[in-house]
Amino acid sequence: MKWTALVGLVLVAFLVAGCSMGPTNAEVEAAYRESLQRNDVMGLVSSTVQIEQFQVDKTEKRDNGVYVATVTVVSSAHVGPLSVGGAKQTTIRLKKVGDAWVVLQ
Repeated sequence: MKWTALVGLVLVAFLVAGCSMGPTNAEVEAAYRESLQRNDVMGLVSSTVQIEQFQVDKTEKRDNGVYVATVTVVSSAHVGPLSVGGAKQTTIRLKKVGDAWVVLQ
């Protein structure tokens, strides 16, 4: 009986902890890419800029279910004969809407 109660308490603790977890690195990247696509006017960015590497440096919880993720994006852009690129560290704010994480503007 004690064993069953202990297992039950451990399972409840995992479920509660799972509900309050923030976005995974893959979810942060997916939200970032979705935000880029949503804000891409006439497909100009997607036709010129390529994301070569995306890295989540850290994620912190803030008020009202908002998470702040510091990410490093390595990209390159090709416009005609010109090529530019490099690494840029930026901060994005995310919130879960329905089943998906979205980047707040």
